[in-house]
Amino acid sequence: MNVPQAIKLLLDSINTRNQMAGGTFAAFGGSTGNIAMLQRDANAAITLWRDTHNTAGLRQLTATLQAYGNLTTTEYEQIMKTLDGEAA
Repeated sequence: MNVPQAIKLLLDSINTRNQMAGGTFAAFGGSTGNIAMLQRDANAAITLWRDTHNTAGLRQLTATLQAYGNLTTTEYEQIMKTLDGEAA
């Protein structure tokens, strides 16, 4: 996995959360406000990485999405390993 693939996985997990918030699974998906915050945080994290290759924002977003249950442990570990490689 490379960083753009990791970003795609993060964005897909936010999109999944967004779809869940609008339907029957709203209790699991979170509120519209939370999704807007995730989208804002994702935009800031991606911009920071794109401009400076600083992965701090992507790391925080990954941890948040894993805590919300949008990423499996395996996905979380893959993304963090990829971000570790970027920071090296």
